[in-house]
Amino acid sequence: MLNSVDAGRRLMLRAAVYPLAAVIVLASAFLLLGPRYALGALASGLAVVVGGTLAAWVALGGGIQGAGPALMRMVLAFVLKTVLIVGVLVMAFAWWKLPPLALLAAIPVALMFQVLALARR
Repeated sequence: MLNSVDAGRRLMLRAAVYPLAAVIVLASAFLLLGPRYALGALASGLAVVVGGTLAAWVALGGGIQGAGPALMRMVLAFVLKTVLIVGVLVMAFAWWKLPPLALLAAIPVALMFQVLALARR
């Protein structure tokens, strides 16, 4: 085994904190355009952060198992994350009428910082 479970949990925490900080900075920048823009960026960015945390919890939470169940946990984690993000986007577009620019800008920013946090040594 190359990595301990504790190292995986630390990596999961780092993959949640970095995009959260980036989303807060982006929402602060969108605050210059108005509070609805900031709320839109915060809503979709938080959906990515919570979705990533949920996905990591599901994917890493099964303990030691074979390849089949581990792969199924990873697929389930991806599906849960995608459903959460799409669900928040649908609610934000349809019900809350938040600006699309802010909603769509926060997703790549959060995902980029999530990947950068995972790639950092």
